[in-house]
Amino acid sequence: MISPTNRKILQYSLALIGIAVLIAMPDVVIGLLFELVHFFFELLFIAFEWVESTLDKLIEHLFHTELHETQIIVFYLIVCILLLPLYYIWRMLKRLFFWLKESVPATWALYKIRVILYWQESSLIDKIKWIAITAGAIYLASFLFM
Repeated sequence: MISPTNRKILQYSLALIGIAVLIAMPDVVIGLLFELVHFFFELLFIAFEWVESTLDKLIEHLFHTELHETQIIVFYLIVCILLLPLYYIWRMLKRLFFWLKESVPATWALYKIRVILYWQESSLIDKIKWIAITAGAIYLASFLFM
């Protein structure tokens, strides 16, 4: 069993390594993410094709239809199958939108007040440090987008 102190050290070390890799090789990390998303969509496409061909064969054998009629039946069957999850996703997104519409402005105001109070309570040296760190971070970030 890993002690809580060592676990925290391990977590922070892995986070720092991840940040260092992201800063040192952003193109490799972004390329890897794109490849993972592409692989996921390829798997979805293969699964869809498998379902479609299975439905084609099933409809063709059950109803003894020709190719065109089979394709029409399978198309409308897939549309009907997909409408139910899309309806539930739509309802969840509406609920999420209204929740965000209420909570985001309140949260934004709270954090804005906290930042203003922190800035007012900070000494001149701390303010200069924050400005220098922010300017340095923007300067370093500008290299990523050139």
